[in-house]
Amino acid sequence: MRTSMRSFLVLAAVATQVTAATAANKQTDYFNRQFASFNVRTVALMPVVVLPSVNGAADMMGQSLEKSLAPVGYHWVSVPALRAALVAAKQPGLVDAVNEGIRKGVPPDTTALRSLGQIGVADAVLTSVISTWERETIDVTMAGQSMTQIAMTSYLYSTKTGELLWSHKFQVKGEGPYNNPDGSEVVGVKSGGLESNQMRTSTSLDPPTYEEIAVKLAGQVRDSLPPPAKPAAP
Repeated sequence: MRTSMRSFLVLAAVATQVTAATAANKQTDYFNRQFASFNVRTVALMPVVVLPSVNGAADMMGQSLEKSLAPVGYHWVSVPALRAALVAAKQPGLVDAVNEGIRKGVPPDTTALRSLGQIGVADAVLTSVISTWERETIDVTMAGQSMTQIAMTSYLYSTKTGELLWSHKFQVKGEGPYNNPDGSEVVGVKSGGLESNQMRTSTSLDPPTYEEIAVKLAGQVRDSLPPPAKPAAP
């Protein structure tokens, strides 16, 4: 009985640790109260993780983030520049080591994060995980609305300690005009600029493109990301 109870307690402890680690990585609205003390000035952009993988999604979202985040005030290190710096430091595998935990739904490897800091690449890294990347179109013979939607959670991790500094979940959905196959108007629904007597086509019913939604989502990240802390007064 003692052996069984001991085994049960060990399993319970392991389960608690796994649950805590997973929960820590899935925090969607978090800000470290000690943020200013980390003195973050340089942030490296990590390759965007897409779950499940979709061709082109990571590059499109990554480019939108790089363009949108420039005004925040940090010195940004792009993904190519980050990889080049790690190759020069003979540690090219650090990017994959950090993202591996992100893909598995657990906090990134603390040792890998600290190694980035020791190399001097950045004070923090911004990792982003896309959980929704979908686009639905409506046939001209069907009633309804088309839509494009992207959901993503971003995390800012310190490369000094490996601690989570900030995280936030974002979601942007864009819809096309409502389609009534019989051509009648729908009360309370805009027709998207088409007159009721105009023939609707698949093109006129299309929702926003992925790129348009990605740009809007990147703008949300820019507006939510904490700015660099002001230097302490002398």
